[in-house]
This record gives sequence, C-alpha cells and structure tokens, in this order.
Amino acid sequence: MLGWAAMLRLRQIYRLAVVFALATISAAAQTNAATWNSVQSLPAGTAVRIAAGPRTIRGKIDRVTDDRLELTSTKGQEMFTLQEVSRVWIRKPGHRKRNTLIGLGIGAGVGLGIGLAASTCKGFGCIGAGAVEIGAPVAFAVVGTAIGAVIPTGGWREVYRK
Repeated sequence: MLGWAAMLRLRQIYRLAVVFALATISAAAQTNAATWNSVQSLPAGTAVRIAAGPRTIRGKIDRVTDDRLELTSTKGQEMFTLQEVSRVWIRKPGHRKRNTLIGLGIGAGVGLGIGLAASTCKGFGCIGAGAVEIGAPVAFAVVGTAIGAVIPTGGWREVYRK
C-alpha cells in the first residue's frame, strides 16, 4: 500500500505527463508557415489575403516568383516584393452543405426523441401525443437545418509568415 507522499508524487508525475503529452500534440499540430515555397506552389487564381507593410490586401494570385508576388485586387493588378510581404493567407473551403446536413440530422433526432417521449405520456396535462410524435421531428429538423446553414465556415489559413 502506498503512503500519502507516494500518492502525491504519483499524481504530480501523472499531471506532468499529461501536460507534456498535450504540449507535444500541440507542437505537432503547428504548421511551419515560414517558407516562400508554400506561396510559390499556389496556382494562379487562388484567393489570397496578404499583409504588406501597414496594408492588408485581398485578391487573386496572378503570378509568384522567387522574389515577387503579383495579384489582382479591387484596385487592379498589384505587385509586391518578397521583402514587402510579411504574411500570406489562403481561403479555406467552406462546409455549409455538411453543416446543414448535420443540423438536419441532429434536429430530426431531437424531434424524434421528444415525439417518442410524448407518445408515452398518459393522463392529465398531456397534449396530443400523435401530433407531437409527427410534428416534433419535422419542426426540429427545420430548426436544426437553419442553425446548420448559418454556422460560419471557411475562413483563412496562414501559409507564409516572415
């Protein structure tokens, strides 16, 4: 049987191991966004956002060379040297359809559960169990679909940082 001090020591070792594991996973998940090669590999027409000096510009890539980035923005065609560009982001694909379908499934499942719970209701205070059984899945599916459709998707992913 372990004493009080040994148990405390084991607890500390366990916590340290958990912190170390989380730090390792977090470090592995970090992307190295410091190479210009990742920008050079982007095809023409890719939607990008760049930070050049005090400006942040959105546009589509026209051409990327070893020392220059050309893009078309709302102001027209612009060119930036490698020294001017401090960060580059690309547009991540959106998942609105997926989120809508997930919302539909969750809403229908919740509605089905409520409908089944209402069908077992007996006695005073029970509303029309048949109506709830049929209407709840439909109503909650509509609500879930709407919520899934408005969940923000996409965004920007950094591919270069000076």
